[in-house]
Amino acid sequence: MSSSAYAQPAALPIDQPSPAEETAALEARIASVEAFFKQPRFASLSRSYSAASVASKQGTLPPLPLPSTLLADKLFAVFDRAAKEGRPVHTLGAVDPVQMSQMARWLEVMYVSGWAASSLLTTGNNEVGPDLGDYPYTTVPNQVHRLFRAQQLHDKKHLDARLEATPEELKKLPYIDYLRPIIADADTGHGGTSAVMKLVKLFAESGASAIHLEDQLHGGKKCGHLSGKVVVPTSAHITRLIAARFQLDLLQHTMLLIARTDAESARLLSSTVDARDHPYIRGVPASFPDGSRRLSLAETLDRAEAAGKSGVAIDQLELDWFAGVKLTTFDEAVEEAIDVSNLTGERKAAAFREYRTAVKGKTNSEARDIAADILGAQVDWDWDLPRTREGYYHTTGGIEAAISRALEFAPYADMIWLETKEPNLKQAQSFARRIREKFPGKWLVYNLSPSFNWSAHGFSEADLKAFVWELAKEGFVLQLVSLAGLHSNALGFAELAQNYKTDGMLAYVEKVQRKEKELGVDVLTHQKWSGADYIDRILSTVSSGSSSTSSKGKDSTEHDF
Repeated sequence: MSSSAYAQPAALPIDQPSPAEETAALEARIASVEAFFKQPRFASLSRSYSAASVASKQGTLPPLPLPSTLLADKLFAVFDRAAKEGRPVHTLGAVDPVQMSQMARWLEVMYVSGWAASSLLTTGNNEVGPDLGDYPYTTVPNQVHRLFRAQQLHDKKHLDARLEATPEELKKLPYIDYLRPIIADADTGHGGTSAVMKLVKLFAESGASAIHLEDQLHGGKKCGHLSGKVVVPTSAHITRLIAARFQLDLLQHTMLLIARTDAESARLLSSTVDARDHPYIRGVPASFPDGSRRLSLAETLDRAEAAGKSGVAIDQLELDWFAGVKLTTFDEAVEEAIDVSNLTGERKAAAFREYRTAVKGKTNSEARDIAADILGAQVDWDWDLPRTREGYYHTTGGIEAAISRALEFAPYADMIWLETKEPNLKQAQSFARRIREKFPGKWLVYNLSPSFNWSAHGFSEADLKAFVWELAKEGFVLQLVSLAGLHSNALGFAELAQNYKTDGMLAYVEKVQRKEKELGVDVLTHQKWSGADYIDRILSTVSSGSSSTSSKGKDSTEHDF
């Protein structure tokens, strides 16, 4: 990023500035923010606010660039190059500095999973558990910070080793870029608008180059591959994305924002406030065939609870309630109403086409009036009756609902992530083409999830090997195995523990040391890997004549390797 995107730092005043000086300072800051907005990197994005509204909220201290800004610029360049070459940037989720350092040699970026942080390393009282988004919001940023700090150490010791090496030693020392951009899981933003902004700021300060925000309900959040997911209105998630961008603009930070939708597998919606969600909301007839009024699900369950029914009985009552109704969208209800109406066969088909054309982009209340005009009576349908006891509405889910949301999120995000319930190349190609038809060149994200049983989906070995490259042809620039670190950690240690029980040190030597040496894993000499040589050279610089206290003296066992 050009340094011209930042106002030139000046000494802070020691006396109260005059109104004219304050105005001049604001105008200079506005010009700086406007220059920031005009960077080519933001060409595909929309902002609903002005540079002046950002500049006036930045305070007196100038927004000096954070180190992670450089990494965010690097990440954008990595994606830009890969997109032009039609290839993927595919990566793995790392859970600790060891995995980070091993990935750095081979992979261009790294990923930090909220699921992994929730289950392995939380902040507060270290209460780990499943991915329900209920861990402290500092958890994932702290993991990012841990890895970002480790990256800097390994970068420093690696550069120092290369500069200290002889020409012959340098030939045996592969160059490794440890400053790999970090992409992190921001879940739902962990609260309202102000919480989203605080979280984004914390990620920027912690070293993240990109974060993804999903459209699930905070407090109802589930892992992308669990059931019972509740999504928020489309407008609510757009507000999150706008808030996140505004916070980054306050910092004049180039972090990438990834908009993720879980609508494909979600079956519940927290509110009907957004008309864009209306075509996918499901309801039931408000009356029984005999004309009597249907009791809502929530009221039915409340009465049963008040009557002292057991939890098991209430659960069965809910199942029975749904067994006695047919959930449909309003459009489906209209189609059924037209089908059983007195209209002639040819007129029925024309009437429904007329209805579909007229209701495009309309609210449900407007659609009701349009249907009533066509049929001469109101359609008997109510989306409130099947609401859950928590107040959530039922939706269709599915690809159409997800694509609808992705198209609405696209102007506010650098990348779009459409979470799916199975690894399906044709499905991915379909929604990618529809998104990029409206937003050409928009970068996409695909979760190569370990929650999928890949072997059960009929892939040949050739299919599996080609999968990420085939996706890349459709614009899926970023692809990730989110929990690779978790599973590889479990697998490797399970194998070692099992063999160590019976074979003792032979198991350790065969399963660890010999393989580390064979693959060139630098953790084999773990003292050196941790930076002992680097720190030792610093201490020698600071305190001359200290060879007798050097950690790398002749007594160090690492000379054996």
